[in-house]
Amino acid sequence: MATRYIGGSFAPPLTPEKLEDYKVLAEECQDRKVDGYMADLIKMVELFRETPESKNGGSAHPSGRGAIVPLEDSEIERIWDAVPWPEECDVMGKAFDVLPPGDLRNAAYHLLWYARELASDREPITTDKL
Repeated sequence: MATRYIGGSFAPPLTPEKLEDYKVLAEECQDRKVDGYMADLIKMVELFRETPESKNGGSAHPSGRGAIVPLEDSEIERIWDAVPWPEECDVMGKAFDVLPPGDLRNAAYHLLWYARELASDREPITTDKL
């Protein structure tokens, strides 16, 4: 029987300093669509950063690292308008796919990863929480 591996995608935390760096990258981007998506995602992360730690209990991540912690209903409601739907995340991902490898692309996908986690109504599992 083959060994089954369950992966996990855990991003670094988005510190205020990193968000400032990402704002500069977005503003320097020549693609207005990418710039707009990134600006929206940065606002989403800034809004989410005001969130207190969830009181909901978490469950172990299938990878064996970290915990999946659902957002509280009041938090889902508070950030609702800032979090893109999964389909919107897919559209953003397609726009980010054409970016050349480098800092801008990495920043865009880091922000998108947060959006996907929040769109799933769970706290992003960042490497500092493993």
